[in-house]
Amino acid sequence: MDNKIDTKISTLISDTARESAKAYQTTNLKARRDKEEDFLNQTIDYRDIILVPERYEGIVIALYLLIIPYLSGLLFLYLFIARMSYEYFLNFTLSSVAVIWAIGYEVCAVLILVGIFLAWLKHINSRWKREQARKIPPKDRYGF
Repeated sequence: MDNKIDTKISTLISDTARESAKAYQTTNLKARRDKEEDFLNQTIDYRDIILVPERYEGIVIALYLLIIPYLSGLLFLYLFIARMSYEYFLNFTLSSVAVIWAIGYEVCAVLILVGIFLAWLKHINSRWKREQARKIPPKDRYGF
């Protein structure tokens, strides 16, 4: 039945009108895609991610950069090297703070990269769902 309606409507609409409508749709789609925010062009504010009091940002971020990698390095050593045994963990000579901090820094870097990758996948998935929802034709296509 849709084919009969399509042929009737296609005879009513001229080729130039159809071409101009398709050109308008493609430019409209390009304009809408240009307005959408790309994942790599998003603005990120550190105050949305890190808990920092006003006027003390530098001090707190410096402390975060020193303490968080060190603690994550200790946790990594305890969980994976000492295999969650407190006796093995105490047998380590943990005299080098820089080595523990470097291990923790690498652990934090890997976690941040995994988080960025997961956020990218979520962004791609939401754009795909929006595009698929846009492509669903309306049920009353011709109004009758």
